Order: sequence, then structure tokens, then C-alpha cells
Amino acid sequence: MHNPNFVIGRERQLRNLINHLGKNDIAIAACVGVDPDIYHPEQGLPNELALARCAGCPARLACLALALRTEDPEARAGWYGGLGPADRDNVAAHLRLDTPEPPPPDRALEAARLRTAGWTVNTIATHLGCSRRTVQRYLRAAA
Repeated sequence: MHNPNFVIGRERQLRNLINHLGKNDIAIAACVGVDPDIYHPEQGLPNELALARCAGCPARLACLALALRTEDPEARAGWYGGLGPADRDNVAAHLRLDTPEPPPPDRALEAARLRTAGWTVNTIATHLGCSRRTVQRYLRAAA
């Protein structure tokens, strides 16, 4: 029942939910009104009824997205979307969620760095995909 394979082929939809989860996505969950402690047992799995509820839930992917979006990867607990902590670790690794993307470089600082390295304004403009005038503005801003 707690097989993470239901995510295969739905990675794009899951990423979209992780980034743009709405209240209505979870409002239709099959577990609405159920004691949340059922999905957070002290040991082992939730009861079979709880996991069966997850398997047929229309909000299963949204529930998983909510967990992946909000929980600390080092302290995963409970069952979300029918998946336990180890399964969510596998899904997060598959989606490369635990590897943060580096922030894009500040374009003005990048232009200044390249200019200091001896690049011409034309070459910087081509590299950054902008006009010469924009590079000149970047260089003034970074000065």
C-alpha cells in the first residue's frame, strides 16, 4: 500500500503542487475529519483502513506535496499520501528536492567580475544575453 511508484509519471504535477499548493487541493482529502494521530503511529504502520483511505484519495498527490514542501527532511514523520518517511525520502531524492538550487548570480556583480577578468562589454553582453547598454548600467551599479 505504501508504494511510492504512484508518483512515477506525475513528477511534474507533484513539483507544481509543491511550489503552488492551494487550500482546495487538500480540502477534498479522504481523511478530512479523521484523527491525525492515526497517520502518526508511535511505531509501525497506520492501520489498514487508514492506508486504504490514502490509496483511493483524490488528494493523495497534494498531501504528499504538502509534506515534501513543509517537513524537515532530517525529521520526516507520519504518513502523507500513503507514504511513510523512508518512502518520502526516496521521492525527495528522485525529485532532487533535498539539493537546493544555487541562487542565480547577481547580474551586475557578474558583469563587474567578468569586466575585471578582462572581458569586453560586447563579450559580457553576449554572455549575459543582454545589450551593451544594460552591461554598462550593470557596471555602474556594481561600482
